[in-house]
Amino acid sequence: MNIFGSPSRYYQGRGILNQMGEILNLLGNRFFILADEIVLSLVRDTITDSMERSGKIPVWEVFRGECSYPEIHRLRSKAGEAGAQVIVGIGGGKAMDTAKALGQRLNLPVVIVPTIAASDAASTHVAVIYDENHAKKEVLSMREGVSFILVDSEMIAQAPARFLSAGMGDALSKKFEAEACWKSGAKNLFGGKPSFIALRMGQLAYDIVREYGEEAKKSVDRKEVSPALEKVIEANLLLSGLVGANGGIAAAHAIQGGLSIIEEMRLSLHGELVAFGVLVQLILENRESDFINDLIRFYRLIGLPATLEELGLSKVNLKEIERAAAKICESGSYVYNMPFKVNEHVVANAILKANCFSKINPAPTASGGRAG
Repeated sequence: MNIFGSPSRYYQGRGILNQMGEILNLLGNRFFILADEIVLSLVRDTITDSMERSGKIPVWEVFRGECSYPEIHRLRSKAGEAGAQVIVGIGGGKAMDTAKALGQRLNLPVVIVPTIAASDAASTHVAVIYDENHAKKEVLSMREGVSFILVDSEMIAQAPARFLSAGMGDALSKKFEAEACWKSGAKNLFGGKPSFIALRMGQLAYDIVREYGEEAKKSVDRKEVSPALEKVIEANLLLSGLVGANGGIAAAHAIQGGLSIIEEMRLSLHGELVAFGVLVQLILENRESDFINDLIRFYRLIGLPATLEELGLSKVNLKEIERAAAKICESGSYVYNMPFKVNEHVVANAILKANCFSKINPAPTASGGRAG
């Protein structure tokens, strides 16, 4: 059985925050809005004015930074006291995931407002829950997609370019993972067969990132919104999530999860680790060296780390890599969605080989051709 899921509506453009009250008019009247202190300082006045013009009541609450059950329980109590009718999460992945989990707990519609385009957390049907030590505890599946996603392109353009690049790493991974799931017959995140449409959308996300990624990054470096940036934002925040949920997840994300247990690499962004995971997946698939090297050159152009050292590992330690490989190959891992057998030894060797590929790859001299 094929299953395809998506958010109800997706809005993207300049100045979206100024129109927020009007856009959300049909959802309710009392909006419980969570964001960290930095994000609050950037958006509170604009959103409050917009909502009050439409007769809506915003109730603001500071998000404390971790998507954990204690934080979700605290916010649930606050939302109940506020008489919330709609949950709004503003910020990065953890704020968005917390809003999704809170909305599910309260059975309320959820609105997501990303302030960076570093991953597809806005449009995915899962929320990643962490413990008090910031270690991943559980991946919570949502009963349904978020109601609305609102993306203000001007805000994305003001964020550091590193976030956009990480989002491109996450987005381009979906092509390879969806292809692997299609070949293996692995289930997607809804428990159905991978969607053929999602397979094609994965290729589209990859093509957009490869064609417009370099110019989009330059736009963010200049703090300007450009047509290229608009396209890449959509690939990072919408297409990537649709493909991941409906096409399936495979080795690249499993590699990310394994490497993230290494203490020195925990400061790397999700999409940066996933991008390295793509290289490892390509090694596992025995892709041609020219294909892998071309992708590494593209990483260099858009500022993605491509070696373990660039991801924070001061010295490659075989025991640490083997420990990560053991995590990657735990029962139920996405790595088993690959269309061939893998084990800890094979995965550890592929990680080391991907690292070597990136070390010897020359720096780019021009933006010319690409792997397809």
